[in-house]
Amino acid sequence: MISVIRWSHALLARSVLALLAATAILSMPVAPASAHKDHKAKQEAAQREAKRAVAGGSAQAPPMDHDMSMPGHAAAMTGMANAEEPPQSFGVRLLDWFGRFHPMLVHFPIAFIPAALFTAIVGRKRPGFAKPVQFLVVTAGVTAPFALLSGWLSGGFVLGLDDWVMQSHRWLGTGIGIGAFALGVFALRRPEQDRGSAMIVGLSILTAAILVQGWFGGALVHGIDHLNW
Repeated sequence: MISVIRWSHALLARSVLALLAATAILSMPVAPASAHKDHKAKQEAAQREAKRAVAGGSAQAPPMDHDMSMPGHAAAMTGMANAEEPPQSFGVRLLDWFGRFHPMLVHFPIAFIPAALFTAIVGRKRPGFAKPVQFLVVTAGVTAPFALLSGWLSGGFVLGLDDWVMQSHRWLGTGIGIGAFALGVFALRRPEQDRGSAMIVGLSILTAAILVQGWFGGALVHGIDHLNW
């Protein structure tokens, strides 16, 4: 029975690795541009179209400030509304849609890794807390790579970004995903050491990294001063 369980765990780990590799290979040629950069490019295109429309309207009669009924403003609004988006293939739309799950998927490793650390520490003295350690670590190891991949799909595969907050968030998240997966494999292969020093040290490092990663994520959404007093 134990051999069957270990075999199923190993098969699950190989399936996750194969899925991540296939999705990463598929996404590289299909979606090379950043989703954030695409959104910014669309906004800039709409603004350029609006400026041209306003310039055309002002050549006939200078509009009054804040008068939305003037031809220039009406043309500007029409130009912004009718700004054409570049056609996208089904694969690009599918990967972009999967990337939008990133804010939801990240909550799984955020919850499971600190919980695994707590149960591993307490389980050293109280055996009742030791039972869910392997489950928590393996679950974190399975879900973290999906959070990692969805983050890359959401932010794009462009490496030369000037935004240091985005770059830090990206690579720290990549490290957390790889580290969580490695601990999950370790917990499957050596379940008798799920409360050992190596596991506790690894979970402690990942928990600290998650706290820092949370700050970077908040900075991307709410601004770099979001935790100022």
